[in-house]
Amino acid sequence: MNNKILEIKEYAKNNHVPIIKDEGLDFLLQQISKCEIKRVLEIGCAIGYSAINMALSGPAITTIERDEKMYLEALKNIKEFNLTDKINIIYGDALEVSNQISGSYDLLFIDAAKAQYEKFFNLYTPFLKKGGIVICDNLEFHDLVKQEDLSMYKRSLRSLIKKLRLFREFLANNKDYTTTFYSIGDGMSVSVKN
Repeated sequence: MNNKILEIKEYAKNNHVPIIKDEGLDFLLQQISKCEIKRVLEIGCAIGYSAINMALSGPAITTIERDEKMYLEALKNIKEFNLTDKINIIYGDALEVSNQISGSYDLLFIDAAKAQYEKFFNLYTPFLKKGGIVICDNLEFHDLVKQEDLSMYKRSLRSLIKKLRLFREFLANNKDYTTTFYSIGDGMSVSVKN
């Protein structure tokens, strides 16, 4: 990893910005290489960490971020890597900016508001090419999704876990996609469009 990437990781750690875990990133980049991905649509840019890593491995990225501070930090980071021609970042809520997306994509990477995963999936999979893939991160959410007794946690967290469980069921039962779940990083899924 080069020093600039390490600086972004350090910034994320110091500022409590959730970024993809190392194992998750390795897995994501392997999928990009294996499937010869050329165009990626990312939901949840944060400070640009995963978008930059993906762009450095080859594909062009369109990414969406709703938090202004993170969006501005991502712009700065993308510029530092001279990737402004490879990464297009859209500022706005992913549930509201789908009209700014055009063309078709080989990969949809969802790593944003966990409670909205199903909505993101339904809203953005129409932009996938036939045979395209969807990768979702954080599907085990610190191993809480697998935990049976959640009574000691706040209601909001229990509600989030319930939504993630329902989303996993939605993926598993979706006839238009073949989904495989992986206990990599914070839990990931790969859904291949049939």
